[in-house]
Amino acid sequence: MTGALQLRTKAAVLQIAQWQEGVLEAPSGSNKVKYNTAYYGREVQGTAYPWCMAFVWWVFREAGFNLYKSAGCTKFVNRYRAVAPGQIVTGGYKPGDIVFFDFSGHRKITEHAGIVVGVIGSTLITMEGNTGTGSDANGGAVMQRRRAVGLVTCGVRPRYPD
Repeated sequence: MTGALQLRTKAAVLQIAQWQEGVLEAPSGSNKVKYNTAYYGREVQGTAYPWCMAFVWWVFREAGFNLYKSAGCTKFVNRYRAVAPGQIVTGGYKPGDIVFFDFSGHRKITEHAGIVVGVIGSTLITMEGNTGTGSDANGGAVMQRRRAVGLVTCGVRPRYPD
């Protein structure tokens, strides 16, 4: 792709998510990060403000999409189950899907979210907010992660025009 990034495309979502790699909350452990500021319309911090879904919402907003606004993984998934059940996927994940993790491996809860940027066999390559090497679901950084498909509870497949 040459020139400006074309908004409202899967390519824009993937590129914007990857451009965020390395962003950290500051101070560490505070949940004070630009994604929460954009989401809440003011600076926030503290344990009440985990930000994996705020990161996902921010990426989609920057890419020109009006994604359902929820800071909670379960609330987001339940909204799609109610109003767009055809967009819920439980396998065959593709780049651009929003996936929800249950790190216990039981695939029953949605404790963390990420955006699939690649698939290698049964491994997903994701861009995630509020993750880290010390905490999968509250690590304070935007990172590219490798996740086993068996950790995914479900996904939401946005309706991309491309």
